[in-house]
Amino acid sequence: MSPAQNGCRGGGRGTKEPLLIDAVIGKVVKRNRRNLSAAWIDYKNAFDSVRHTWLKRVIELYKVECTVRDFLGQCMGQWSTILCHVDQRMTAAENHIRIRKGIFQGDCLSPIWFCLPLNPLSTLLEGSGRVFQLRKGGTKVTHLFNMNNLKLFASSRSHVMELLNITCDFNNSIGMKLGTDKCAILHVERGRVANSEGMDLSMPISIRTLSEAETYRYRGMSQNIGVDEAGSQFAICFMHA
Repeated sequence: MSPAQNGCRGGGRGTKEPLLIDAVIGKVVKRNRRNLSAAWIDYKNAFDSVRHTWLKRVIELYKVECTVRDFLGQCMGQWSTILCHVDQRMTAAENHIRIRKGIFQGDCLSPIWFCLPLNPLSTLLEGSGRVFQLRKGGTKVTHLFNMNNLKLFASSRSHVMELLNITCDFNNSIGMKLGTDKCAILHVERGRVANSEGMDLSMPISIRTLSEAETYRYRGMSQNIGVDEAGSQFAICFMHA
């Protein structure tokens, strides 16, 4: 699993790690009057929209043991449902509706199996070379994943646009859609939020741009340039505890 995925990666700290990274990036940007472009991306009906063909293909790509692959493929082949109304079946017993998209929620395998299909996106983003560097010769950050919540980081508007287009192209290829009402973008110039219009992508979709007074609710924390001070302190204290 990509180190950028904090949802199911072994040794990951879930939401705490991305929130702490956000807090650090925000302080660096404001203190050093840096430029930053960031985008919050949320998938629409994420668990329900992954195609079964891609689920099977991705476990082949990551060389999951063939017995496990066969077992999972046979299980998916039996997923079906029926329609009922007031306890009356609307379809014949033999006419079950086959389920060809989506993955079950609540069992121990589904979170990992859901993150794997998105894992190649991390490889594409990291290979783009569009990053935000904390300091010269220091750590580079391209994106952070927490299950289906994605945040992109770049040093300019044009670079974050490239990352957004990579994300949209990948989503189109695997049949997943963005929940545009839960997406947002932020541009910071010399340590201050710069107002601009929404950005049209190749899908095409429109993502709202945050103003200086607006915040984005990410994993229970309000964010603009990084995490707000109260949220940062909470995350740090909780992590130490």
